[in-house]
Amino acid sequence: MLEILIHIKRRLYLYVTLVFIIALILGYYIDFTKMNIMLVSVAAVFIMLYPMLTGMEVEKVKRAGRNYKLISSTLIFAYFIASLTAFFLTRTLLIGYDDLALALVLVGAIPCSNMLIGWSGIADASVADALVIAVIGLLLIPILSPILIYFNGGIFATINVLQLVLILLFYILVPLALGMLTRREIIRMKGREYFMGIKKYLPGISALGILLIVFFSVAKVSRKVIEEPQIFLLVLAALFSYYFIQTTLSVLAAKALKFKYEQGMILILGATASSQAISLSLAATVFPPLTVFALSFKPILQVFYIMFLIYALGPWLRKFLGQSINED
Repeated sequence: MLEILIHIKRRLYLYVTLVFIIALILGYYIDFTKMNIMLVSVAAVFIMLYPMLTGMEVEKVKRAGRNYKLISSTLIFAYFIASLTAFFLTRTLLIGYDDLALALVLVGAIPCSNMLIGWSGIADASVADALVIAVIGLLLIPILSPILIYFNGGIFATINVLQLVLILLFYILVPLALGMLTRREIIRMKGREYFMGIKKYLPGISALGILLIVFFSVAKVSRKVIEEPQIFLLVLAALFSYYFIQTTLSVLAAKALKFKYEQGMILILGATASSQAISLSLAATVFPPLTVFALSFKPILQVFYIMFLIYALGPWLRKFLGQSINED
């Protein structure tokens, strides 16, 4: 039974696509528009973040590497360059679609955290550096993201910075603290080997929270989206343009900074990917339904794009950036 959680984790894009389609169909025939999904959103937040942060061993940061140039450049890209890219696209591609523009603002302001570690391992990049960047990036979200959202998205909606700070602190620090406590107690009572055995199931549990939010957020706006199919095309064009610009800039920056592939790929992944769980959680709590819808579409495209980045562009990136010599 637990193996299905691993399957969900590995094939999340397929499950999101399936739930997305089911929600579109049901939402068209059943009226979800008057449904208040606040309680569903809060429950989904903890389903997403609590298991994810339980498996994220923050303590290992103390023993990880200290490549300050890579850490600082990746965080600059993940927060500031990403927000500038979002700023440009919301003022060009998404003029007149304020709710969709807000979704792209969130994409640019909330970087990827835990999945950066997993993707780095798949790409044969420096996992130790990815861990440090993921933890620091996660802890910076309640501080930097509300400010970036305010300056970038204030033209599209009234943004209460303090409210965003408090929500993000609650959504990140509470699951993080509970996750650390849970992890320590499991290791203390059952041993580290037991914890490592169940750790592989935690991302699958987090994925269930993503599927929950995707279903209700898509069902809520289904009729509007089906009646205005250009919304699909706009979201697709905006997200693809975002990934393309971020990838191009980060590849050039990695070359200019003389990063080898193992470090350069961290910069590229950190600049390109953004948080799915946290951005969806925040959007479902305080932003309009179409904003949540656009972010619900993102996991489908992001997984395909990251796989393209690793497997299709990976061999070229190894040649373009060069690889570190393995001295083992």
